[in-house]
Amino acid sequence: MDVRLLLPCLVPVVLALASPPKNTAPQEATHAVEWTDPAGDVHPGSTSGGERPGRDVVKLALRSDGTKLTIAATLNAPPTGDFASDVVRVYIDTDDDPQTGAATFWSRKPGFELLAKLYGCVRYEGGSACSGGLTGSKVKGYYAVADLGRFKSDPINPEQVISAMDAPAVPIQGALVSASLSYADLGVKPGQTVRIVARESDGPFDATADFPEVALTLK
Repeated sequence: MDVRLLLPCLVPVVLALASPPKNTAPQEATHAVEWTDPAGDVHPGSTSGGERPGRDVVKLALRSDGTKLTIAATLNAPPTGDFASDVVRVYIDTDDDPQTGAATFWSRKPGFELLAKLYGCVRYEGGSACSGGLTGSKVKGYYAVADLGRFKSDPINPEQVISAMDAPAVPIQGALVSASLSYADLGVKPGQTVRIVARESDGPFDATADFPEVALTLK
């Protein structure tokens, strides 16, 4: 039994969003980019069974190899517990045009066609989950997947391109949570430059959870 979307994490209702930031030139990177992030800047997640610790990302790397884009997040500690959730969210502007596409939810940066999410998933006896969990079930291990959505008519919720349930599972090695998306699914080509804003999923409920905006030229 696979119940990967059983208990989504609850977040506060947002009554107002910040104004769009002033335009600033993104960081430029070729083939790969890496950032560090302070430990201890995450909030706990609320679930029907109470709070669970946030997934604390201390390093994030995006790497391209000519066929795929890999999202690799290093946590402050290896995953524990029986609750699964996304770790990093990655907004991708594939046409390098801020006038087309959706805005990032918290920082309101415009122009993104795609939203990818990197999940830390849990495998149990009798099932698995990438969001939520099987309360009281014995945990057998942890793995990562990356899903992908494309913004079309809804500026908040993208239409699914790859679901977490269908994405290839990658075993989590220690504190490293990593998964890849193919160029074909992203709709990009080698040598293309894409604009990216990534964010720590359990970071503060504001723009400070964003990593610096980057213009990444793919290998």
